[in-house]
Amino acid sequence: MAIIDVKNFRKAFGSKQVHENVSFYVKKGECLGLVGGSGSGKSVILRSLIGLEKADAGSILINDEEITHYSEQAWLELRKKVAYAFQGGALFDSMSVFQNLSYPLIEHTNLTRTEINHKITSQLNDFGLAGTENLYPNELSGGMQKRVGLARAMMLEPEIILYDEPTAGLDPFNTKKIQELILNLKTKGVTSILVTHDMPTALAVCDKFAFLKDKVIKEQGTIEQLKNQSGKSSLIHQFIEGSIL
Repeated sequence: MAIIDVKNFRKAFGSKQVHENVSFYVKKGECLGLVGGSGSGKSVILRSLIGLEKADAGSILINDEEITHYSEQAWLELRKKVAYAFQGGALFDSMSVFQNLSYPLIEHTNLTRTEINHKITSQLNDFGLAGTENLYPNELSGGMQKRVGLARAMMLEPEIILYDEPTAGLDPFNTKKIQELILNLKTKGVTSILVTHDMPTALAVCDKFAFLKDKVIKEQGTIEQLKNQSGKSSLIHQFIEGSIL
C-alpha cells in the first residue's frame, strides 16, 4: 500500500511553470530518493506535502486521504504525522537544544515535565547528542545542528519524514551519522522522501529513485531495477554515474 501517492501534480509560480503532471508513490517503510538538478523544484514537492505550498492541480494522497484541499487546522494535524527536516536545521536561535526539542512536545502533547525530560534525554542519546541539552544553536557545529533538527522533527514520532538536503555541507563523519540515523528510522517503519545531491548517501539509504527534470518525473525505479538496466542511456544512470555504475 502506498503511504504517499502523488498523481498529476502541477505547480506554477506566476507565469513560471515548475511542475506538470508529476506522479510517484512511496510505500510504507520505503525511502524514495527525489533527485534532479538545482532549480528543478524538488523542495517545492516536499513543501506541498505539508501544506507550505498549494498544488494548482492534481492529487496528493497520504494514507489514502486527499490532502490538497485541507483546511489550516487539518494541515496542523497532518504535520504531527509528517515531519519536515529542513536543510539548515531551522532551529530556534534563542532556544537551547533542550528547549528546541521540548517545543513540539509542549505544543502538541499532554506529557508531564518528567516525561518530556526522559523523552528528550533518550532522543539525544539516540542521535549521538548527549550532553548538548544546554547549548544554543550558535554553539553547535553544522553537523550537530542538522542532527538536532532531525531529532526535533522526530519528537512526535511521525509516520513520514521529508529530508531536504540533510547532508549538504557536512564532513564525512557527520554525513555518515546522518546516513545511520535515516537507516535506523527506516527499521522502525518510517516512510521517507530524501531530496539530495549527495548520491553516495542516496544510494546508501534509498530503496528507489525518481528523477525530476523539465517539470516532470523523467524516470523512476528501484535500486535493483536501475542496476539491471543495460547501457548508459538512463538519465538516472547519467546523473549518478560512478555511484551505481
